[in-house]
Amino acid sequence: MKRAALLLMICGFSFPAAAYFQMDLLKAKKNNVQAKQWTLADWLAQKSKQRLADQWLALHSSSNDFELALSAATEVYKMKTDSAGQITSTDQYGQVYRADFFASIFDLGGEFERNNQRQEAYGGAFGLRLLGTSAQSTNLVARYGWRRLNSFAAQEHWENQYVEGLVRLYIFGFFGLDGGYRHYFKANSNLGNELSGHRASGGAFLEFSIVRIYGSLFWEPVPVENYGTVSKHERDGYEAGITLIF
Repeated sequence: MKRAALLLMICGFSFPAAAYFQMDLLKAKKNNVQAKQWTLADWLAQKSKQRLADQWLALHSSSNDFELALSAATEVYKMKTDSAGQITSTDQYGQVYRADFFASIFDLGGEFERNNQRQEAYGGAFGLRLLGTSAQSTNLVARYGWRRLNSFAAQEHWENQYVEGLVRLYIFGFFGLDGGYRHYFKANSNLGNELSGHRASGGAFLEFSIVRIYGSLFWEPVPVENYGTVSKHERDGYEAGITLIF
């Protein structure tokens, strides 16, 4: 009888101990599995931390404080005009020159363009590099600017403000893709004609040290309204050029 009682007491103490031991094993195994797991949420959190670290480094690093990019390019495009149902299309060409100065994440840009339609355009923009640490890394830039377009044939000019976004994605160290979108806000010319529109572009580039060779397609519809009558002007073509980065 005493043996039976003693055996029951030993079992009574053993079961809780075994249960606690199993729970400790399960907790240890769960923690070990969680430590080894790799999830999409973990990757996104890590990338977010890396982006914040990159921006902090770009803002405080002395190695990338100042950068200058100078570009020259040729444009070849079709000029399509739809005025009162009369559609015309002509082959045109032009030259584009750009300069971008970066001070840390801040960007100051200027551009000049002329074509064989007896038109010239020039202007500037101020922007921020939202992603990326330099002009030679994957980056995203947002800018606000102003452009003056002169049409010498018609003795007319417009001054439009605009917003734009520019993105550059490096696939390899020497090759990548880039693109941009610009929206022109409405403005009246000295003759009372209203001009607005946008420009979308996308292409690829090769980069060797400080030299970047690029080519891109672009589409630029700019409707002109005169007392309720809209003339559609559209440039559709490509741009090819070279950029030097200092």
